[in-house]
Amino acid sequence: MTRQQIHVHFDTLMALRTEFDANLKNGGTFVAQQTQLAEHDECDVVLHHPDSDVPLVIHARTVWISPDRSGVGVAFIGFSPEKRAEIQNFIEPPDQPLFIHAQEAEPAATSPDSAPILESFSDGDSDNASVHQKLRNLNTSEQHKVARGNNPSERIALERIYGKNVWEPLLHNPRLTIPEVARIARMGALPIPLVELIVSNPSWVASPPVRRALLANPRLSRDQVPRVLKSMPVGELRLVPKQMSYTAAVRETARRMLRG
Repeated sequence: MTRQQIHVHFDTLMALRTEFDANLKNGGTFVAQQTQLAEHDECDVVLHHPDSDVPLVIHARTVWISPDRSGVGVAFIGFSPEKRAEIQNFIEPPDQPLFIHAQEAEPAATSPDSAPILESFSDGDSDNASVHQKLRNLNTSEQHKVARGNNPSERIALERIYGKNVWEPLLHNPRLTIPEVARIARMGALPIPLVELIVSNPSWVASPPVRRALLANPRLSRDQVPRVLKSMPVGELRLVPKQMSYTAAVRETARRMLRG
């Protein structure tokens, strides 16, 4: 019987390294995508390397499903030191420079304003698991209060738990970080007015991760596509027609802009 696959993509190698430090090395991960899986279902997690898109398939079991089914936490089955080494070698092949933990490579990435908050799947309780526990079962008013707050740990956990219910208050929070915006921007269920809210923010669209998320989102309208593409350097724009993850309309618009 074929197991359902959960594909996990990373915008940058730094993001993949950070995920390894926070979750993968402990035997699990959280995937923000719609799922029909139930708790304790077996599945295959497919990690995609951001530089080569080479996949790594890991047998896993679901351990937590968000209430709106927009995300799933998984634990790897039969996780061992050998499997941890396999994941580490997938990220940084042995013939490359030694693996550098995210904290050592870019200290700024762990600052309160920019650090992605990821759950740990180690046997012991983690601070991030405590955050998730704290934020469960909030009413709408409480959700919006957290969304407007200045704690990125709580905001990211909030979005993972409540999904579309908190996208709007989050996007109106001026403290929202680029990784948070990019995550919301790639959501295929994002309402059109919120897509426009992101497209209309020059500082957000100036960020490559946000641009890529928008261009891959089927909710991006034909009149919004050129507005996003115009924010790209020419070198980046030349790559767009070759990106099959973008729609034909996005690729053709990029071709016209390059010809013009």
